[in-house]
Amino acid sequence: MNNLENRRKPLVDNSFGKTWLGCLVTKLGADWQKVYCRGSWSDLDWNGSILRFNTETAWGPMNEVFKLVKETYPSLEIYYMAEEDGMGVFITNDTGGNYFKDRFRIEYDLDYEYFTTIEGVCTYVSEIIGKEVKTRADMEQAISDWNCNTEDDDKMIYFNAYEVVSE
Repeated sequence: MNNLENRRKPLVDNSFGKTWLGCLVTKLGADWQKVYCRGSWSDLDWNGSILRFNTETAWGPMNEVFKLVKETYPSLEIYYMAEEDGMGVFITNDTGGNYFKDRFRIEYDLDYEYFTTIEGVCTYVSEIIGKEVKTRADMEQAISDWNCNTEDDDKMIYFNAYEVVSE
């Protein structure tokens, strides 16, 4: 990935640039036209035994790319957390929460806050609405009531829970 980033031109002609996932697919010996690889990576960081990077993709995680990487480097463990607001996709495969601890997200006032527990979400929502909520059901109802009574779209509250999948 470093070598691909440092090239003068992308390995494969594309509109994403040198960090297009199709370049990685090609470098790993596969056909980018047969492996779904819509998107690119950024923020590549190698820290000891952990490689971290972000991807910007369409509609969800690029599982076919991850599968190819795993086939090429079988000793790797691959964990991800994916968000696709427009499609309502909030997903992680980190079942133990070792790398991606957050399980919930609140969007409010053009900002995002992440939480590991529903109790943390309830406390945060309580602060916004000025009324204490203690359970998920109460919090979801309070958000619904709040959103029905606010006219400013930026002040709407959106609650998202990450689906935890094992692959």
